[in-house]
Amino acid sequence: MKGFQTERLAVTDWAETLSDPKTRTDLEAELVEILTPDVVRHLPVPLQLAGSDNAITEWTSARAEEGTVFLVTVSTTEELSGLMLLAMMSEPSEAKQCHVGYLLAERAWGKGYATELVTGLVEAMKSEAPVTLLGGVDTENPASARVLEKAGFRPNAQLSDDGTSIFVLELH
Repeated sequence: MKGFQTERLAVTDWAETLSDPKTRTDLEAELVEILTPDVVRHLPVPLQLAGSDNAITEWTSARAEEGTVFLVTVSTTEELSGLMLLAMMSEPSEAKQCHVGYLLAERAWGKGYATELVTGLVEAMKSEAPVTLLGGVDTENPASARVLEKAGFRPNAQLSDDGTSIFVLELH
């Protein structure tokens, strides 16, 4: 999947942005502003920013290695509002599974962007069917759980643990 559009959001692969040193530097400066303590608070430890001088560069490189990352921008302003991370978790011979992650800048909270983003992803991923989408949510982040449920994901107790609820959506 190359990306997709929703009514208010443009979701584009960040690979081209990372390939140019100037645009990568600009993106990393924007990410420093977006990845505030409140934004990353409920993310897994590997998605937290380290305290080093090169933390954002290391963070960006690690995300690029893990899977496909999409820039989420507001279509009317072209303002970067967040990221969507997709990681294929299966071998080519197995049924496709894709782990979905997303984060939005604090300034984008409360506007319905998260639900629009995840719903848009579900629509875009229908062309990849059959595929199982999985989303993990910190149990202390009920708002993110509601976003996944609105997009059709259902909690899976067998995959969940005390700190993380796993939500699943099978697309056929």
